[in-house]
Amino acid sequence: MVIAILAIVGLGWWWVMGNNRSGSVTGTATPVTVANSGAPESAIVSTGTSNSDLDQDMSNIDVQLSGLSSDSANVNASVASSSQPGQ
Repeated sequence: MVIAILAIVGLGWWWVMGNNRSGSVTGTATPVTVANSGAPESAIVSTGTSNSDLDQDMSNIDVQLSGLSSDSANVNASVASSSQPGQ
């Protein structure tokens, strides 16, 4: 069920991001460093169904979402700085 929810959210985000393109981007891209959350992708969700397994899954998902939020903020800052005239 968690995987289905993540898939729906991911597809929705992909669709929104695809529809937000408003023209071409010119200029030089600024490199962005992506931080690793520390949890390997295979350990994001467990296959257990106990309360502790579900709590751990929610904790892992929260870590992944905060990493996504941080990455998104870095990308937004990079795009904003590269779209400034004279840069």
